Amino acid sequence: MSKEEPTPFYVSPGDAPAKQELLKAALRLFVRDGLCETSIRAIAAEAGYSNPAIFKHFDTKEALALHLFDRCYRRLSSELSCALDPALPFAANLRALVERFAGLLDESPDAFLYVQDNLRQFWPKVAPALRRFSLIGLLKRLVQAGVREGEVASGVSEDILVAAMAGFLSQFARALYFGELSGDAKGWVPAIEQTLRRMVRP
Repeated sequence: MSKEEPTPFYVSPGDAPAKQELLKAALRLFVRDGLCETSIRAIAAEAGYSNPAIFKHFDTKEALALHLFDRCYRRLSSELSCALDPALPFAANLRALVERFAGLLDESPDAFLYVQDNLRQFWPKVAPALRRFSLIGLLKRLVQAGVREGEVASGVSEDILVAAMAGFLSQFARALYFGELSGDAKGWVPAIEQTLRRMVRP
């Protein structure tokens, strides 16, 4: 008997089967083909349903896309924020953040890339409580702690360092998604950590 695939985190177990399949299909296509380029018809066909099935759950493609963004961003923000412990030194927090990042990529690379690709479009539309968390803000707090400990260069703009770190993580995720890097993200944790430390060290 084949092992049943776990339900993705962006799908609620209580969702109707059609809604679950439509969400999974939509995320795959939004990342692979682009949000604007993906039609309702394509999503329905990928999920194995007719067009009207989507409109039973979402009024528009935009509503479906925003729903997915909200689900994905909530998970990413929760997981990454929990990785940091103010009581621990910079090096330990950096390692914990990279490990959590790699775990999320291995679980759902589509979710991470979808958030990165559509942050500008959907950020103003998410709930105010969710907007209080910023992935960039998380990295900035980490950098600031590193500066205080002498682990991060103090003569360079913190915003530049944060942008460099965020850009590297995003490009790593993209390279892994397109098969430019082999294996899973967990196997690259030491290399990611080493690269980030070299980028910010004094």
